[in-house]
Amino acid sequence: METLADMMEAGRERLFARWLERVQQHHAPGPRTEPELADHIPEFLREVIAALRREEEGEAPKTHRVGPLGWEHGEQRFLIGFDLRGIVREYGALHECIFELVQERGHALLRLEEAWILLQCFNRAIADAVAHYTRMRERELGGGEAHSSAS
Repeated sequence: METLADMMEAGRERLFARWLERVQQHHAPGPRTEPELADHIPEFLREVIAALRREEEGEAPKTHRVGPLGWEHGEQRFLIGFDLRGIVREYGALHECIFELVQERGHALLRLEEAWILLQCFNRAIADAVAHYTRMRERELGGGEAHSSAS
């Protein structure tokens, strides 16, 4: 049986193109270039696939590796005018695109471990993107000073 990592790797270009189209149409704050929107998403997908592969090989999936990508993504999205809702929704669109890819490849089921790793990767990336976006926003509102309570 084809694994989720296999499907994502084989369909990576289509997955990314579908996600990009959705973000451009529904989540971006006005017209944005592909490089602006792509940001850390290709690297995020590589890390998700790597986490899935590690689990397949019986190793710890190391889902924490997506956190710094989310952190950087939150900053970049702040700088190009996204709001928090847009950031969360674009990650949601990527998640949906992954499930659509699985469905198109004729698979109705994922292993629980695969779904769990996917969930952990997305939760970490979203949490870190939102945390850093919020820190940047607080810094802007506070006249350039970061609040010590943000982490």
